[in-house]
Order: sequence, then structure tokens, then C-alpha cells
Amino acid sequence: YAILLWEGQHTEKKEKDGRKVSHRRIMGMPYFLHLVNRINEDSLKDDPFADEKMYLLEQEFNRGTGRLERLVTELDNILKNVPARISLSEALSVSPVNISVFSRTPVGYRCVWLLVGFDQLALKAFQASHYGLISHAQRDDYLRRGAQSIHRSYGLVLGYRSSGISRRDILQNSSALTEQMTSLDEDILLGKKRSSFSPPVSKESIALLQSVKNARPESMSAPEEPSESRLQVDPQTGTDSLTR
Repeated sequence: YAILLWEGQHTEKKEKDGRKVSHRRIMGMPYFLHLVNRINEDSLKDDPFADEKMYLLEQEFNRGTGRLERLVTELDNILKNVPARISLSEALSVSPVNISVFSRTPVGYRCVWLLVGFDQLALKAFQASHYGLISHAQRDDYLRRGAQSIHRSYGLVLGYRSSGISRRDILQNSSALTEQMTSLDEDILLGKKRSSFSPPVSKESIALLQSVKNARPESMSAPEEPSESRLQVDPQTGTDSLTR
């Protein structure tokens, strides 16, 4: 079952000239690893947007690992709920697939390990369903919840484009600093939040950014509000006048 998450899904369309063209409909692991390698390269160039992707991916992997461990524990307890003197053998794949994996960054392997954990979950879910310990609907729910973090990880990198921006570029354009602050987590920009798998951040760039940030006015004085207007009537003439 996990092979579907590895390969992704493609659809074939016939063009007007009769050629068949394959289109990627759902991302697979090879393309994910390709994008993650690019993100890692951009992070090496001090790109804060790439740093943000690296950080978000690591957070998702941590959540996904915890979720898979809880689901596997649930299924292990369910599989123990059989009559006395009955033992179930460990679920194994009938036709295991050997796949070579290469990633230039540990973040890529983290997602692969997540997929391996999902494969173990899927085997246990199908085994529990086969022996009638859970329903088909429960089995599918385990598979759906187990695959969530993999789909979310794919979604985080889908459509990634190199920004071509480094922290030094932001420093050279002070007006861009405010704009970047609004579109990027300030803690990411200043290196306070960072993936443990990202390359070391440029301390010089961080120090300069921090000095620029400290030099900016934290708040603008609000314009003075006009005083309340009131209407006065001259008792002699009966005319009115507006005063403040």
C-alpha cells in the first residue's frame, strides 16, 4: 500500500498530434526528494524562505512520527485481543519491493523513514482487518490518519520555487526588510527558529539584521484626533455656527 505514496500517481493524456503525455497528478517520493535537495541548496545560500521550508518539514516529521507510533501501538493492542493459546505471526509483505534511495539532505531521509513507518502501520491494519479485529472502515481510517503527515510534507514543498533572496539582499534594501518581515516568520529570518538539519546560519547576517531591526521605530505616533464638534445657536439671530 505504501508503494502508492512512493510512486505517486500519473495520468496519461492524448495530445492533438496523438502523442501520449504523462502528467503528475499526485506527488511521489522521488520528486519530493528532488525538491528537498533544491531547498537544501537554497538554505546553503542563506535563503530565509528555504530555511522556513526546512523548519516546517522537520516539525511535520516530528508530528508524523509521534502519530504513527501511537497508531501502531493501538493496532498492536488490538492484535493481542485474540483467544487464549492463539498467536498471530508478524505481518509481512507478500512481494516486498527493494528501492534505492539517495538524498543530499537528512530531511529527505526523514520523510523516507516516515514512509517506512507508514508501511508497518498498513501491514498491521490489513492484518487486523483480515482477522476481523477491526472493520474495513476502521482499517481505512488508520491508513488515512497514518498517511496524513506524508501528504502534508508533500504539500509543503509542492510548487517550491527558489526565491533567489539571501539575508544580505534584504539588508541591502531597507524597505524590503519590512516587507519580508510581514511575509516571513521573524524568528526564522533572525535564525531563532531553525531546522536541526539546516546548515549553520550566517552569524554576520543575523547580527546585521538584528541591528537594523533594533534601529527601526517600533511604533508610529498616532495622529491627533480632532476635537469633538458641537453646534451652537445664536439666540439673537437664530443662526447656528459649528465650533470645536
